[in-house]
Amino acid sequence: MIRSTSRTLGRILLVLEVVALVGFNGDEAVRRLVLHDQVTPGALVFFGSGAVISALALLRRRYPGAITQIVASAFAVSLICSAVGFFAKPAAPFGGDGETLGLVLLIGAGCHRLRSRPAIAVAIVGGLALVTAPMLRYGRDSTTLTLAVFWTILWGCSVAIGLMLRDADARREAELVAARNRERLALARELHDLVAHHITGVVVRTQAAQVVLADGPEQEVLREIEGAGAEALAAVRRLVTMLRSPEQIVPPTSLVNAVEAAAAGHANVDLRLAPGLDDLTVAPETVSTVHRVVLESLTNVRKHAPDARTVTVAVEPAGRLLRVEVTNDGIRPGRARRTAGGYGLIGMGERIGALDGTLTAGEQDDHGERRWRVLAELPLTGEVEA
Repeated sequence: MIRSTSRTLGRILLVLEVVALVGFNGDEAVRRLVLHDQVTPGALVFFGSGAVISALALLRRRYPGAITQIVASAFAVSLICSAVGFFAKPAAPFGGDGETLGLVLLIGAGCHRLRSRPAIAVAIVGGLALVTAPMLRYGRDSTTLTLAVFWTILWGCSVAIGLMLRDADARREAELVAARNRERLALARELHDLVAHHITGVVVRTQAAQVVLADGPEQEVLREIEGAGAEALAAVRRLVTMLRSPEQIVPPTSLVNAVEAAAAGHANVDLRLAPGLDDLTVAPETVSTVHRVVLESLTNVRKHAPDARTVTVAVEPAGRLLRVEVTNDGIRPGRARRTAGGYGLIGMGERIGALDGTLTAGEQDDHGERRWRVLAELPLTGEVEA
């Protein structure tokens, strides 16, 4: 019901945008190109700018993944036309409603969907393009100054609406995460209190039967039942541990896939995976820990070293250990590597320590360049498979 309502509202907004943009550009075409006595190059340039920016404003819905390129293209078109108007001063009738609406929509979309720094850049550059356009193109008089003030108000409204939508998305995501955590914790409690309890009872009774029937022919079968019960109990405990984890991502079972999935979506990451890494016998909890270490380290790089040019993720076996190393440049002095959610170095250390592994993190000097390194060493549970 909620999804259907959202789709209906989205379609209504799309129709309203199309009608408004087509109406404004149609009015511009009539006033600039039909009713005007002489069609000037300036009129064509300014009308073309409004038409292109209006089309880009509509394309942002069709291609949400390219919002950065769309917004940058629209700003470039607007600023170029303003520069042409300022230096060439072409004769053109007053207008620009279609372009203004398109810029307002793109500024709001950029503040809504982009990350913090690009959103700030969109708000600043978009404000400059929107507010200065009438004065650069048509000169400074009372009319253009009044229009500039009005467009400044529209710019402020677009930024405010974009930030409100951004905050609403963040709150909705937080509510979804909290709801998922509640369900996972409830399921973990049921598995721990019910399923694990019954499996433990089966294992204990099987061990007791082995003592009673010490000389009986059932010993082999009882040992098999005990082993199967122990494996089931270990699997339930691993599942409970994963369900109690606050992270929502269930890592892949393959070690290589786990590292690649953790690195996906992070820029400037150089993966260095040892040959034959997929042939290693690695416990599921080790794969899960490697996934979380790489993912958390890259998240920390994005938060605490956004200017990092190179980030290296190296995974290789070293004897009976599995080495996972994440290094990056661009570190800032005095910035502690700890996330706001509490899963920082302490959390990684506890998780690795539970597997009898070690964690080393800190700054290092790499040929005169300061880098941050996170090194996790985890024990391997088996040899290389044939």
